[in-house]
Parts: sequence; C-alpha cells; structure tokens
Amino acid sequence: MNQLCMACDTQFSDMDEARVHYKLDFHRYNLKRSISGLSPVTEDKFEQLIDTASIESLSGSDDSESESETELDQVEQLLSRQALTVDHDEEESISYLNTRSPYILFKSPLLQSDKVFGVYKALFGEKYLEDHHHNSPLDVLHRWSLTSVKQGKSALFMIGGGHFAGAIVSHVPKNIKGNAKSKTESVQEQKVDIIVSKTFHRYTTRRKQGGSQSASDNARGKANSSGSSIRRYNEQALVKEVRDLINEWKQHLDECHLIFIRANGATNRKTLVGYEGAVLKADDERIKSFPFTTKRAVTSSLKKAWVELTYLSVLDLPKEDERAKRARERELKLKEGSPATSDSTTTKASVPTDPNEEHTKKLIGFLNKQSAPLFISYIKKNNLDVNSFTLVPKKKYPSTNTCLHYAASNKLNHMIKVLIVNLKADPTVLNDMNKTPCQLTSDPNTKRQFQIVRAQVGESFGGIDWEKAKVGPPKSREEFEKEDKAKEAEIISEKKKLHAEAINNKTDIELKKKQTPINHLLGISSSLNELGGLTEQQKMRLMREQRARAAEERMKRL
Repeated sequence: MNQLCMACDTQFSDMDEARVHYKLDFHRYNLKRSISGLSPVTEDKFEQLIDTASIESLSGSDDSESESETELDQVEQLLSRQALTVDHDEEESISYLNTRSPYILFKSPLLQSDKVFGVYKALFGEKYLEDHHHNSPLDVLHRWSLTSVKQGKSALFMIGGGHFAGAIVSHVPKNIKGNAKSKTESVQEQKVDIIVSKTFHRYTTRRKQGGSQSASDNARGKANSSGSSIRRYNEQALVKEVRDLINEWKQHLDECHLIFIRANGATNRKTLVGYEGAVLKADDERIKSFPFTTKRAVTSSLKKAWVELTYLSVLDLPKEDERAKRARERELKLKEGSPATSDSTTTKASVPTDPNEEHTKKLIGFLNKQSAPLFISYIKKNNLDVNSFTLVPKKKYPSTNTCLHYAASNKLNHMIKVLIVNLKADPTVLNDMNKTPCQLTSDPNTKRQFQIVRAQVGESFGGIDWEKAKVGPPKSREEFEKEDKAKEAEIISEKKKLHAEAINNKTDIELKKKQTPINHLLGISSSLNELGGLTEQQKMRLMREQRARAAEERMKRL
C-alpha cells in the first residue's frame, strides 16, 4: 500500500521509505510551513534555502554543531531567517506580534532606513508580549538597565548525544583590557563572565547509527550486546551526574533571571526539568529554549549562545508579502463587486484565463505522481465530473480527453482503479478518435488492469457496459498469475525438448563419423565376431547397412 506525506506532497512505495522521509530536515521544514499555512517546497528548493541561509554542517570538533539531535534547530533557524516577511491585517501597522520572526525589531537613527535592530523575543517572556499595551518591548529594554537586572545572572544548559554543558553567566561583562587577542574567540565571547561551569560526556550514542540506546530499545526491543549494556549504564550515569550538578547549583539557579535550555527530545528535557524533586519546575517562566541553532554541548558553545542572545542583531527591514497583498486586493475588489484584476503583468500571465487549464495542470500532476488521496480530494473539492471534464488545451491532449484516457495511455494502472472504483469513471467514454480508454493503450499490463477491475467490481457496477468498453473478460490478479506460471512452464518444457533433440542429432552425426572405418571393414568381412567392441545399437545399424549393400549387389548382377 502506497504511503503519502501530505506536508511534502510526496508518495512512498513502502513504510521503510516513509520512515526515512519523516526523519529528514526537508519533511520537518515543510511540516512547519504547513502549520503556518504555507505551501510545501521541493527538495531542490529546500537545498537552495539551506545554502542561502548558510547553515553550518554538523561535525565532531569542539566548535562544531551538536549531533543528530540538534538537526531540528537547523529547520528552526531556516524558518526564523525567512520569517522576517510580515503578514499584516488590512488596517494594522507592522508589529512584532504579527510576524513569525523570532526577533522583536526596533528602528534606530543609528542605522540606515532599510535596517533595524533585532532582539530575540525569548528574552522578554510571554507575559510581556501578551500585555504589550502596558509593557512595550522598549519599556522592558529600559527596565533591563536597572541595577538588579544589570548585575544579575542567568543559566545556560545544553544536553544531547551524551554531551552536557552547563554554566551560570554573569550579566556584567569581564574586563579584558590588556588581554592578548584570541584566534578562536571573538572579543564579545572573551567578555562573557562565567561564574561556574561544568561539562560531562558519556558514551550513549550508537556509533554510525545515531540515536540513543534507550530510543533503540523502545523501537526495536532490548539488545543484549556488551556495547548496549555500556550505553544503558552511561545514560543512567549521565542523568545522575547532571541532576546532582543542578542540585549543587540550586542557590545560583534561584537567583537567575533567565534559564536557557537546549534539550531535544522528551528524555533529554526530563533529565533537566520536571522530574520528581527537580530544582527546575516545568512551569517555571524563566525557562526558555534557544531560538537559534546551537553547537555541540561544550563551554565554547555556551559562550557563543550567550553572545547571540545578549547582543543586538542588525537585520533587513521586513517587507510586505506581495502575494498576500495581491490576494487582499483581489478580495477587496470582489467585495466591492468589481472583477479581481492585477496591476502586475506577471500576475496576469501566471493566472490561466480558462479555469479548466488550472484544473488540468493540478490533475495531471496528481495522476503522474499517482497521488490518489490528493487527486480524489481535488476532484471533490472543485465538484468536477471525471466523465465530462476534458483536459485542456486539446492540442496538448489530442487523444486523452478524459483523466481515464490519460491514465490508460500513460500506464498509470493504480489510478485506473482509483478512477473507476472511487470516482465512478466510465470506461465506455470515447475520445476524439472514437476509442475507449482500454483501446487507447498497447501495454498488456494496463489492459489486464481493466480486466482485474472488472472482476473486482462486478458486471453490474455503475451500469457499465464492459463489452462496449472493449475490456476483455473479467479475471482476477491470481488468475493472471496462474496463466503466466503455466505459460512459463510450457516455455521451459519446450526449451528442454528442443535441447534434447539437439543432443540426439549431435549423437547421430558423431556415430556416422565413427562408422566410416567400420563400413570399410565390412567390405572385407561381414562376420559379427569381428565387431565385438560395438554396442547392440551400433551392431544393428551395421547389419542394416550390410543387408542394404547386399541387395544393391544382387540388383547389379540381375
């Protein structure tokens, strides 16, 4: 049974292929887009977006990104970088609330007119964002200049792939005056004042296979290898070490203004937050997730993340979505009673004058992909009749007037069954060449599909005249398989027979060659005692030859 991913508009032949697809960044990205009401992108387009966004690849060094468990952050970053395009209401101005950007944007006379400062929304807290009339982001920024916040501290935690890194960071930067320049750290990173930090690493990830041992046990059952036992022990040891550390830092954590956590997956998050007797409660408003891609859980990654959070970013001023703007203009004109027209010649060219052309384009796409659910949904949504709807333009589809003709002509056997069984397509409809769909194909498997469908639905299904449809007698798939096996056996038997005859002919020729000197011997003596080395069959042949020669001699004498 074919599997279908609605988010990516992709079909799979089996579950294994589908499982691989669901783990890809490409699928997660389209899933995020579908939640936001956006159409899916192709794999090629996704690769272009990744390259454009310059998202770093994973590696195993200290400055590399985290392992497979942080791959979701790549998607989040790509979405956040693209989300600066703003959706507005018709009578509202642009604000941080009606964007999907992770930033709150601020204009400044220090920047050019097309540039803005960006501050991550995660720094503000939900209550400030929701109650923006009384607590504007600008007021919150001013409040951060108070001594209590300015001289406070925050916590950063990262865990994944057997790696853990945690730090309590002071809000007051270090004085690095007189320090030598570092080749590996920026000036901002050197200024990060880490009050206390700790890192752990345990062997918990299955090499070259990815995923933790516990995840593998849950999916495939408990393994009994020595490596799996070591990984299970290390997982438990890592959890204990991390929780002991958090308990040790309880006083620091109680004084923190914000606590940022990167823990992909419920198991990793449960290690840090919300377990029985946890210092960090699940409903703690200070706990935030990093709104960008993080690297491997090491101290240097914590420094980079703190710099990313606490320094202003210079961004392009978001522009209005032209497609959304044109859609609103069309809706407004329809409300006013005038036809929806566009000022853009590009828009005019992209919208077909005949609505059937757009329907044809969509239906052909679904047919070629053999996406039955999408095809059926589109037909019903647009109230189309598969028997009366003709593909346009006719120059492009001269002999495939209907969807069933097109499916038969292009050997789309699965869609033939869908059209007849699910959508009641009539196989007796003639095209412009007066041919039924079954007559249009020369492929024997496609002709068989019509017969199989006939056998499945029965002779009275939908009032179809199967003889008029030029469909052969009804046969099940099993009957065709039996016939194929019988023909194959017959062919094999015929080949064996021909092979045996060829061997016999070869033997006769070889015997004649061997008989030449013996026949010469017969001219001297016809005594069988001299032929004791021959087989009975060879002796009989020689005797017949003797009698024939004796008869010739008698005829000559007469």
